[in-house]
Amino acid sequence: MDREKKIVGGIGEKLAIKFLKSRGYAILETNYRTIFGELDAIAKKDGFMIFIEIKTRASSSLGPPYLAVTALKIRHIIKNALFYLKMRGQVYCDWRIDVVSVKLTPNNKCESIELIENAVCDNY
Repeated sequence: MDREKKIVGGIGEKLAIKFLKSRGYAILETNYRTIFGELDAIAKKDGFMIFIEIKTRASSSLGPPYLAVTALKIRHIIKNALFYLKMRGQVYCDWRIDVVSVKLTPNNKCESIELIENAVCDNY
């Protein structure tokens, strides 16, 4: 990943975490690494364990950030989430995957944040 993408991603993640906290999410982990990859954030809210994918873009040329959450990416998130739950003995808890889509202005200020709750259906 090049330097600019890391900067944009880092800014987006900080904005997303602040946004989620303001919505009542209790953030448990950020940038949690497993043997399968990384989960951007893990939180609890309303009795659910929530695995959060954060996507950030500073340009509209590729469409909204959430479009970067592909079927392959979803499978990786699910694998990481199940690993996390198994390691904590919480395999039977209620859980879901949310996506936070962060759009930045050209000077890396927040233009918009969109939360897609329960973003993943059973088709994956």
